[in-house]
Amino acid sequence: MAPNPSTFTTLGTGGGPMQNPLRSQPAHLLMNGSKPVLIDCGEGAMGQLKRAGVEFRDVAEIFLTHHHFDHIGSLFACFGINMMTMRRTPLTVYGPPGTRQIVDGLIAACAVPNAIGFGVPGQSMPKVEDFVIVQEIVPGDVIELDGLTVRNCENTHYRQENEAGTEGFLSLSFRFDLADRSIFLTGDTGECKAVEALAQGVDLLVGEMMDADLTMRMVRSRNPDVPEAQIQKIREHIAGHHLSAEQLGDLATIAGARHVVATHLPPGLATPQTAPDYVARIASRFSGEISIGEDLKQY
Repeated sequence: MAPNPSTFTTLGTGGGPMQNPLRSQPAHLLMNGSKPVLIDCGEGAMGQLKRAGVEFRDVAEIFLTHHHFDHIGSLFACFGINMMTMRRTPLTVYGPPGTRQIVDGLIAACAVPNAIGFGVPGQSMPKVEDFVIVQEIVPGDVIELDGLTVRNCENTHYRQENEAGTEGFLSLSFRFDLADRSIFLTGDTGECKAVEALAQGVDLLVGEMMDADLTMRMVRSRNPDVPEAQIQKIREHIAGHHLSAEQLGDLATIAGARHVVATHLPPGLATPQTAPDYVARIASRFSGEISIGEDLKQY
């Protein structure tokens, strides 16, 4: 069954790069009326779209928050299966600078299966470059799509806020304003004033959540020979460039959100047994509705 208009579906709620047997990699589906919009395209996104009742060929827009592999791993599959099913309508990929380079590489990789075809004499498939359009975006850009307004800001997943605007790759957070509701997706980020400002007054805030202590215990157990200095660098990244449960609650409160959904959950985080504990941690800072994201759950 297809999602209802303006429904937000968490297709993949896992956080990479480690595989999570209970969760697919990051991807989300926003229904703009009857038009599906894909946000991030982590591994398994095409199959998750089908399970959500949406045909991949009906998706005309993909928004990428950033270029870590867990958020873009299914782009090749997306391009390839659209090519092999004879897509003729445009597919626009919006993303920060670097998106065009990635797409160009995937288009080149599609040339071999395109040349092979189906082995039917005289039959040809459309080339990916004939239907894929890339629009690189930067903070402050506004995209208007048939009643949907999309805004973005730089977040702190790649660098600290006082470094914003300096040269380098960008990690973005998105706000989606529809006629009947507003939705904010943090993507991967640490605490960030720009995110707080752009998220003001949203109905639904979908935010990443990490647990530095849990993650570091797992890192140590899997990598017992890693030097302590390297371990501390990993901890600094997790603590500085991701949100804890309490920080996610703070963000939802500052934004005045009605409902917060925690997502981007790595293996071992927010299992059925521990999810209530994380809800309580978010609730210590936020009094609105709280959900721990689940794959294929509609909000």
